[in-house]
Amino acid sequence: MKILLLQDFLRIGGTEKQTLFLARTFREAGHATELLLFEPGGHLATPEELEGIKVSSLQPFRTGLPLLAPGLRRAVAKRQPQVILCMGRTANCYAGFLQKRFPDIVVVGTLRTGKILFPLHHWSMGVVRAVLVNSNWWKRRLLERAFPPERIHVVHNAVLLERARGEIRDNRTVMRQRYRIGAEECVFLNVATFRPGKQHRHLLQLFARLRKEAPGLPWRLWLVGDGTEYHRCKRWAAENGLGTRVRFFHFQKDPLPFYAAGDVAVSASREDSLPNFLIEAQASGLPVISYDCRGVRETCLPGRTGKILRTGDREGFVAALKEFACCPELRRQWGGAAPAFARDRFSRESQALATLRFLEQVTGTT
Repeated sequence: MKILLLQDFLRIGGTEKQTLFLARTFREAGHATELLLFEPGGHLATPEELEGIKVSSLQPFRTGLPLLAPGLRRAVAKRQPQVILCMGRTANCYAGFLQKRFPDIVVVGTLRTGKILFPLHHWSMGVVRAVLVNSNWWKRRLLERAFPPERIHVVHNAVLLERARGEIRDNRTVMRQRYRIGAEECVFLNVATFRPGKQHRHLLQLFARLRKEAPGLPWRLWLVGDGTEYHRCKRWAAENGLGTRVRFFHFQKDPLPFYAAGDVAVSASREDSLPNFLIEAQASGLPVISYDCRGVRETCLPGRTGKILRTGDREGFVAALKEFACCPELRRQWGGAAPAFARDRFSRESQALATLRFLEQVTGTT
């Protein structure tokens, strides 16, 4: 197949990481694959990340206006792909227009976001030849909106952070010594972009409540990521007495050392479809505490590798934090079951193969 992946630019999100993974995997499988960006740049636009990927851009430099796609139709006409796979909300806003302009090309839209859909994104999903979603939650939503079931296909995210257990163990020793974390001290971890929908301040409020209700519990909270809410959250933590318990780390190109040092992954987000963070955490041996947001329940085995709570259930969330902070054996038991589950449910090979088979099916190249 001749495959064109469409993305606005390579920011630091999970969708962009999946885009690079698919582009590389398709080429390795022998398919003529190109990644077309609206504009260059972003944290992931490095030689290491782009190795083995044919990539080009509609614009020669960053404009800061990712919705701009000058010359997109001309670029598609020049390349004449068999299939266009649109990744991210911005690219999917153009998916319907591309399908109408190039009816002989199979345009596949995607729904991977937990955010509110742009109107053009929603419209495009009704126009494109097929829709690829990363959670059964999204499939149910589309079926409720009378989308034909044969046009919808579910492929979960691939886990892209898999390391040998020895590497995780070595990183854990180094990191916990560096930051003086005791053997039985529980490190709660969150890896996410600091934006309102991720609810970092809400998460901090939960930990402030934990400190007030159980001041003697040995725990720390590590927050990894950048974004518009970063400095506001850091100030809030300092002003509310969490300065000695909470540590803020900026964006980390390789978050593996933080997963290795952590004990429990926590998320209060209200805008995740199928969060890579929770999948990567379990692959690294961390159990999960999270609100039940969209496809979050699909990322774990509730009651075995994750505790999923009704969104907004502050009492339940704090109780879960206490339970895991108090019980190292519970952390080890749930965390011990997590890597095998993550590998089986979200393996790179199975997710890439499922995507390729779907593209072959909709293009008639099977």
